[in-house]
Amino acid sequence: MIEWINNNWIEIIGAALAFIYIVLEIKKKWFFWIAGIISSAFYVYIFLCAGLYAQMGLNGYYILMCAYGLYCWKFASESSDENFGFQRINVKTTFILTGVSVILFGLIFVILHQFTDSKILIVDTLIAVLSIIATWMAAKKIVECWYIWIFSDIIATSLYIHQKLYPTAILFTAYCVLSVLGLIEWQKSVKSNDSAHTKL
Repeated sequence: MIEWINNNWIEIIGAALAFIYIVLEIKKKWFFWIAGIISSAFYVYIFLCAGLYAQMGLNGYYILMCAYGLYCWKFASESSDENFGFQRINVKTTFILTGVSVILFGLIFVILHQFTDSKILIVDTLIAVLSIIATWMAAKKIVECWYIWIFSDIIATSLYIHQKLYPTAILFTAYCVLSVLGLIEWQKSVKSNDSAHTKL
């Protein structure tokens, strides 16, 4: 057991930080973005070593998006588009994100196929695309991000088991459950936000 911990301590710390990240996200604490930056930096290295290059690049993207999310949640004025409040997705945004998802899938798939030795192209690419979209939606406080996270986490858990990244697989199993709780919690905030606007 001690030997296993010694061999996997980087992944264990990364998983622990990522767990803290999602718990704070559910609780709507703005500093969850800081935990996200640190945990993503760990996972850039972890996925590089595991040969999951889309996941590695995704965590690089997470670092940038966590910085943007930190700005939106903490520093943007409440009257700005970056900090509108918890909200539901609209039809226009749904169509835009669907189109962006298709384009991203194609681009990431081609890049991985041409420039890496990845053996799990479709699954690796799909998780990356879903996570990119969900992270942007979380920064914008769009409640439906949790539906995407649930679907993505289920797929990711299977992938990490296959790659023998067991601490990360355990983490994403917990993510599936916590994402359901996050959905419920954010829906309450959306209702409160809607009520506030109705009164105005």
